[in-house]
Amino acid sequence: MSAARKNRVAIVVPELANGGGVPAVAMFLHRVLRESGDFDADLISLATSSRDEDSVRILAPRSWLRGPRISMHEAHGVAYRHAGSVGAELEYRRYRPRRALTRLLETYDLVQIVAGTPAWAHVARRVRRPLLLQAATLAVAERVSYLARTRGARGVFARLMTRAVDRLDRAAGDHVTAFFVENRWMLEMMGTRHPGKVVFAPPGLDTARFSPPAAPALNGFILSVGRWNDHRKNVRLLFDAYALLRAEEPSAPRLVLAGHTAPATEDWQYATALGIADAVDVRLGLTTDALAALYREASIFVVSSDEEGLGIAILEAMASGLPVVSTRCGGPEHLVTDGESGYLVPMRDAPALARRLRDLLADSPLRERMGRAARERAVRDFSLAAAGARFLETYRAIVASSAAGAGA
Repeated sequence: MSAARKNRVAIVVPELANGGGVPAVAMFLHRVLRESGDFDADLISLATSSRDEDSVRILAPRSWLRGPRISMHEAHGVAYRHAGSVGAELEYRRYRPRRALTRLLETYDLVQIVAGTPAWAHVARRVRRPLLLQAATLAVAERVSYLARTRGARGVFARLMTRAVDRLDRAAGDHVTAFFVENRWMLEMMGTRHPGKVVFAPPGLDTARFSPPAAPALNGFILSVGRWNDHRKNVRLLFDAYALLRAEEPSAPRLVLAGHTAPATEDWQYATALGIADAVDVRLGLTTDALAALYREASIFVVSSDEEGLGIAILEAMASGLPVVSTRCGGPEHLVTDGESGYLVPMRDAPALARRLRDLLADSPLRERMGRAARERAVRDFSLAAAGARFLETYRAIVASSAAGAGA
């Protein structure tokens, strides 16, 4: 007797190779689906760059006749397809359907979009399959600080593109069967706009891989993880807080920044002017295992962001038994219990950030107690099994509904 056919899911994600929170969610879902027993999943990456080689580019006439391409790549040992766009220099064009991608997605039973903002769901709006969307935030929310500091012609262009994307964000829910959100404010906003479609389902992680050391690091460093050329991470706030900390505690441990990209040159110049550049280390391009090991060597995890849809790095730190000090920038309020597993401070408040770092550095029993609470929360609510169950329940209900409809 042959085995029952597994339902095939296309996980569609912007620029998988870039790293960061959105690709991490896509990889989480890929693993959950493949380990579920009744689903199979493939990854499909979408072009986000104006120089994408698979895209038709306005400034590359040779690409005009061939159309957008779909090519094969590999990341983290997993093969995936990468789909180009048409008119890649114009941001809103990257969200449009393209014939080759639509044909590919039609070969699947379900299509799951994983993205920072809802606008990406439009790439699949012509696909005649159940369409599911997982989005962390809205373009108008994630670009506030970038637009505030961008002037001249570039600023005008950025504002025009943001308005166009905002319209797409607002309309995206009309095309989807289910809309997964990962923080409370998105749940409230999207639930009002699209009643009956929205599912509160924060993603999870491998809490066996990201786990505490046998004994807490007594003299570990202060760690922060992110894409440091991303304006939303507000690395200058982190530098300001660290400078204040070292001014009061010259023996404070080093600050380690890990991620896929380093701070911009002007941000490093800012750190140099503060007199802290020599006390800051940068670790780039770490493998997942190397990153997990880095968490185990740290004493405190810190987040200085102006906006986080959720904060995958926060989950990794909590699973690793680290207390977290974070700004109140959206997602962290759902993860960190203030005074229990870490501290939450106002955004753009360097003295408050420095004060909480100092409180933890001065009290090792407090660090250990908060670290244990963080680990317990991560395992209970964000393990692969716990977080994955929320998604699988929705997938199975949609499959059952589709089957019932087909048999009617």
